[in-house]
Amino acid sequence: MPTDALPFVPYCGAPPVPGDLSTAWNTDPWLLAAFVLAAAGLATVTRRTRTAEGASGYRPWCLAAGWLVLGIAFVSPLCNLTSALFSARVAQHLLTVQVAAPLFVLGWPAGAVRWPGWLRTAVRPLERPELAWGLFGITLWVWHLPGPYMAALANNAVLWSMHGTLFAGAVAAWRSVLAPAGNAIRLRGLLAAFGTSVHLAMLAGLLIFAGTPLFPYHLTTTAAWGLSPLADQQLGGLIMGVVGSLAYVALVLAGAARWLRQNAEDRVWDDRIEDGRISGGKAG
Repeated sequence: MPTDALPFVPYCGAPPVPGDLSTAWNTDPWLLAAFVLAAAGLATVTRRTRTAEGASGYRPWCLAAGWLVLGIAFVSPLCNLTSALFSARVAQHLLTVQVAAPLFVLGWPAGAVRWPGWLRTAVRPLERPELAWGLFGITLWVWHLPGPYMAALANNAVLWSMHGTLFAGAVAAWRSVLAPAGNAIRLRGLLAAFGTSVHLAMLAGLLIFAGTPLFPYHLTTTAAWGLSPLADQQLGGLIMGVVGSLAYVALVLAGAARWLRQNAEDRVWDDRIEDGRISGGKAG
């Protein structure tokens, strides 16, 4: 669409029309260079860790898949589509926080990088699941409010702050559920994840039932896609509420089943050990 009708042109480019979307790849050289360098670094770290510690074979595949998902989010035409549709932006966010982030948590080799002591101290509080999921939830709400959302579209530094805080918050939250930890920590993480599904559904409800478009930039960007600004906003809310919230509910149910199974196995082993002690005492 003509850029003179827009107050500004976002990082991902002018809003596309359907006929141009297939060729609207993000060719920002700085982004592509960062992707290549980071991928090379991850490959090196993974290779060294596997050689030294025999890391699990699935980890490199998880990292590669996570990197591919980030590529879809920021390099594919989806990036350009986010300039036209709020609903596409919601889909982009869900790809990064619900697909890429857990894949990175699953794929990151333990002890791959020796972080500075001050950094380990700074992030240690995020090992508490309630805090990690709480901060992640705050970032989700903040960046889907009209003011911060419009600021991210208008300023590239704010845009990458949005993506960075969402992704970092998601990684910290997913670690409490997926990274090796005691059963008690994992259970607390699952409960916190369920809380996230609840307030994410509330945010989705606000977007769906607002009754008026909340994001002025999209007042002129959705018509080419057969959507009114309000319908686009409602579609974004539906994606967030159905896909986003249900994904966390599914995580909680799967994690709870795993936690119950692990507890049952632990009790079986405890009973066997106790029976062995009793039998040994009688034999003595």
